Amino acid sequence: MKWTPPRESVPTLRLTPAVRAIFGLEIRSLMRDVRTVLISVVLPVLLLPALFLASSWMEDQRVEREEARTYRFAVTGADSAFAASLMDQIAAESGEEATDRRFLPVRTDDARAALERALLDLYVETLTPQEWEAVEAADTLNLEMPDQYAGARVFLIRFHSSRTASREGADRLREHLAEVRTARRDSMLVAAGFPVDPEMVAVVEARNVATDQAVQGARLGRFLTLILMGLMLLGASAVATDTLAGEKERGTLTTLLTTAASRTEIITGKLLAIVAVALAIALIQILNLWVYLGLGIIDAGAGFAVTVTPTLALSLFVLFLPVVALTSGVLLLTSAHARSYKEAQLVLPAVILGMSLPTLAPFLPDLSLRSAIMLVPIANVAVGVRDLLIGQVHGPSLLVAWLVTGAAATWVTARCIRALHDEELITGDTSREEFLGGPDLFRKRVIRWFIVLWAVKVLVDFNLPVDDLRVAVLVSVGIVFLAFPLIVIWHFRLDPKKALALRMPRPGVWLGVLLGAPAGLVAANFAFQLMDFVLPVPTELVENFGQVLMPETIPVWQLVLFLALVPGIVEELTFRGVLLHGLRRRFGPVGLALVVGIIFGFFHFQIFRIPATALLGVILTAVTLLSGSIFPAILWHTLNNGLAVYLGARGVEFGGESWWWAVGSVLLLALAFWIIWRSRTPYPDLRSPQPDRDLDDRDPD
Repeated sequence: MKWTPPRESVPTLRLTPAVRAIFGLEIRSLMRDVRTVLISVVLPVLLLPALFLASSWMEDQRVEREEARTYRFAVTGADSAFAASLMDQIAAESGEEATDRRFLPVRTDDARAALERALLDLYVETLTPQEWEAVEAADTLNLEMPDQYAGARVFLIRFHSSRTASREGADRLREHLAEVRTARRDSMLVAAGFPVDPEMVAVVEARNVATDQAVQGARLGRFLTLILMGLMLLGASAVATDTLAGEKERGTLTTLLTTAASRTEIITGKLLAIVAVALAIALIQILNLWVYLGLGIIDAGAGFAVTVTPTLALSLFVLFLPVVALTSGVLLLTSAHARSYKEAQLVLPAVILGMSLPTLAPFLPDLSLRSAIMLVPIANVAVGVRDLLIGQVHGPSLLVAWLVTGAAATWVTARCIRALHDEELITGDTSREEFLGGPDLFRKRVIRWFIVLWAVKVLVDFNLPVDDLRVAVLVSVGIVFLAFPLIVIWHFRLDPKKALALRMPRPGVWLGVLLGAPAGLVAANFAFQLMDFVLPVPTELVENFGQVLMPETIPVWQLVLFLALVPGIVEELTFRGVLLHGLRRRFGPVGLALVVGIIFGFFHFQIFRIPATALLGVILTAVTLLSGSIFPAILWHTLNNGLAVYLGARGVEFGGESWWWAVGSVLLLALAFWIIWRSRTPYPDLRSPQPDRDLDDRDPD
C-alpha cells in the first residue's frame, strides 16, 4: 500500500482564485516563449489565407498551362493513314484559333521508346480487325471488344500515366476521336437517307442542380475540420507538453504541489490554458473564413469560393466547441502520462495521427450524418461541418453529433481531473517497477506500446511499395505482428508461456471452436448487413477492397495461407497474447473482452471493417478467457478467415436471402460457447468482476 496525499472525494471544476492564478501563469509563460507563440498564434493566423492564396495561384497556373500545352503524338500501325486522317479532321474542326488544337504530330521510328524517353506524350497504335483478334487471343491487354464492334478498326492510345501531360493528352484525344466517330457515323446516316437529323434523336442534356455554394462548400467542408484539428493539435500540444511533462522534467511541478492550491485547481488551471489556446486557434480560423471568404478580401479561386455569412461563421464556431474541449483533454492526459518532455514528444505523433483520422470522415462517399457516424466523436462534427457549408443541415442529427462529442469531452475532462490525483502520474516519480522492469512495468506500459505499434502499422501499410499481396501481408502482418510480441517478451522479461497463454485447453473446447467459427462468420456477415443500414458503405468501395484482397492471379491455397493462417497465428500472439496478458488486471472479464476486441478492430484501418473485426475480436477474446489458452483463438481465427477466402473465391454468398440464416448462426454460436463454457479453464490471474477499491482510491475520511 502506498500513501497518497489527501484529495477531494469528488473532484469538480471550479473557477477559484487559485485556478485563475495558475491559468494566468500558464498564459504568461506561453507569451514569453517565442516558439510557442509562433506555433499557437502566428501560424493559425497566416495558414488559412496562405492556403487560399496558394489555391487560387495554383488554379490560375493550371489554367494557363492547360491553355498553352501542346501534346506531342505519333501514329503507328498498319492503318496509320486512316488514323492520321482522323487527326487531321480534329485539327480542321478545331480551327486555327481554337484552344483545342494542341496535338502536334511527331515522326519517330520507335514510338514506344520515344514515349519512355518523354519525346512523345502519347501515340496511337492502329490495329486491323485481324490484328485485334490476335491481341484478344493472347489476352495481353485484358480488354474485350463488344460483339457488335466485331470487324471494326481498333485504335489503342498508349500513354504514360505518371506524366500529367501524357495522361491528360490521352483523355482529350479519346474525347476528340469519339466526337469524330460520331460525326462520321451521323454523316453516313444522312447520306443513306435517314429522315431525321441524328442530333435530334433522343437528345440528352444533363444539368447540375447543385448551387455553386453547395459544390464549393462540400469541397471546403471536407478539409476544414482536418485543417482546424491539425492547427489545434500543433498549437495546443506545445502548451500541453510543457505544462505537465516539461514541469516534471524541470522539477517545478513538485514545488507547485506544495502550495495552497489543490490538485484539482492546479489541473483545472492548466487545462483551461490548453483550452484557451485551442479555442483561440478555432476562433482565428473561423474569423479567417468570414473575413477572407465572407467579405471577399481574398480571391480563393473557384475551388473555395464559399460565401461565409456571420451566422454561418458563428454556427461553425459553436459546432467546434466540443472538439476544442475534447482535443485539449486528450493532450493534457498525454502530457500527464509522459514522464518527461522528450517522452511526450515521442508519443505526440501517434496521438496527433489518431485524433486526425476521424476528421477524414467527410471524404467518404455518400456518408450522411443521419447514420451511425453521428455517434462517433469528432467524425460526426466533421461531417456536420461539411453539411453546414453545403446548406443541407439536419437539425436533430447535428444536435446529437454535438452532444455526443461534448459527452466525450466531458468524460475526458473527468479523466484528467481524477487520473492526475495519482501521485506517481502527476509527479513522474520513478517507482520500484521503473527500476526493476519486468511484468509489473509491462502492465503499466501496455497501452503505450500498442499505440506505438499502431503508428508503426499505419506507416508500414501506407508506405509499403509492394504490389504483390503475398509480400505485403508477409511484411505488414507476418513480420510486424510476430516481431512485436517477441520484442515485448524480451524487453519486459516476460514468461512466454504465461504472456502468450501457451496452454492446452480441455478437449471439449475444440468441438466448440469447430461449431463456432462458421457460425460466427455467418453472424458477422449479417452484422455487417445491419451496420449498412446505419452506416452505408458504397458498393464500389467494398468491391474494390475485395478485388485487392483476393486477386484472381493468386491461387486459392496461397490466399488461405497468407490471409488466414498467417494472421490467425501472429495476430493472436499479439492481441490475445501480450495485449490480453498486459490488461488482465485492469478490467473485469466482460470489459477485457470489449477493450481487446475494440483495439483489435482499430488495427484494421478500413472504416467499414472496424465494427465487424471488433466483433470478431470480442469473440476471440472471450474464447481465450474461457479456455485459458490461445490455441482455440488461433484455430477460430484461421477457420474464420479461411472460410471467408474460400467462399469468396468460389463466389458463394451465404445468408443474404433469409433471416433464418442469422437466427441459426446465432443459435449455433450460443451452442458453441455453451460447449466451451462446460469445458472451461479460466484465464489465470484475472481481475475480479467487482474488485474491492484500492486503498489509494479511498477518501481520506
